[in-house]
Amino acid sequence: MLVERSPLRRTLGAAGAGVCAGVVIEYLCDPDRGRTRRALVRDKAAHATHKMQNSFTVLSSDLPNRGRGALAAARHRILTERDVDDRVLHERVRAQLGRYVAHPHAVEVHVDDRIVTLSGDILSEEDRRARWAVRRVAGVRRVDCRWKTHPEAGDTPGLQGTSRTRRPVPELLQQRWSPTARFLVGSSAMLTWGVSGGLPQPFSWTVRAACAVLLVRAATNLPLRRLTGISSGRRAVDVQDAISIAAPAEDIWALVSDYSFFARIMPDVREVRLLSDGRSHWVIAGPAGTSIRFDVVETRREKGREIAWKTVEGQLFAHTGALRLTSDAEGRTRVQVQMAYNPAVGALGHAMAKLLGVDPVKKLRQDLMRLKTFVEIERPAATRPAATHV
Repeated sequence: MLVERSPLRRTLGAAGAGVCAGVVIEYLCDPDRGRTRRALVRDKAAHATHKMQNSFTVLSSDLPNRGRGALAAARHRILTERDVDDRVLHERVRAQLGRYVAHPHAVEVHVDDRIVTLSGDILSEEDRRARWAVRRVAGVRRVDCRWKTHPEAGDTPGLQGTSRTRRPVPELLQQRWSPTARFLVGSSAMLTWGVSGGLPQPFSWTVRAACAVLLVRAATNLPLRRLTGISSGRRAVDVQDAISIAAPAEDIWALVSDYSFFARIMPDVREVRLLSDGRSHWVIAGPAGTSIRFDVVETRREKGREIAWKTVEGQLFAHTGALRLTSDAEGRTRVQVQMAYNPAVGALGHAMAKLLGVDPVKKLRQDLMRLKTFVEIERPAATRPAATHV
């Protein structure tokens, strides 16, 4: 049953649409900057179209391949499970143990008529999951565990040394989803959103909120902790850019290795103060005229080539980064900057900042251009001797 909207709501909706349309027209048809803005919108639309076409191309290849793989795996498990050779089964068990046991070389595997006998040594914390993993190997009829479990490595020779298991991670728990997973999750979320209208209102809101989260996750292909910034440490958003400067690396290193130089060429950097133990205190311009303060410690310094840093634990503006200099045969230097930071509300906050015109990528590019201008133009002009008049 459709609910008719009141005349007031229709009037307010029309007025709001008119205001939005007027703002867009004024923004795009501005006499001074309208042409540039229209060109930017056209370029952005073309870029988005190319990305969408590439996404469809990848999906059209990934979806059938994964479907055929799933069918082949099911057919293999159902039809060939009883006819597997013991030698093949031995290799399958060894491969599976390598994913769940930190020291697989300490385990001996014997297979006889699809009955797997396991002996040797294993850590107690790995016992249960290793048994479960071996039982799931296609073709295994029974598992006989005769190995010795140890609460810790101790003096057992086979358990010495450090190692790390690489257990298979389900698709939806991985950092990056495949194109097929993104398509299926996004489609399911949209379908669930559409049919949730018949649920009671509190449940409908909950279901639609969950669908919105899944849609954002599928669209961005970023983990939720990076989207929200919760428990993501210093890495929620990755930013990087590079520029080529007509100057030797030694000249550029003399500038960038002195942190006080950044306050001279970057308008957002208000103060840099060197502290002890390789630390420095930074004050940068924040929103609405505020100041953001944080302490930075160097993690790596290779003279003439690289500086890497990270913020001290407990800082509000948590980030990490690296600046690298690479010389070429023509006497130019490539300056590359990579940063990972955790803004408020994670990647969503980063997207909102871009919509409001505070784009970190754009600011980084502008700062690199200022460095290039200073090195190539301003610094030589300042050192050039003044002309004398006779």
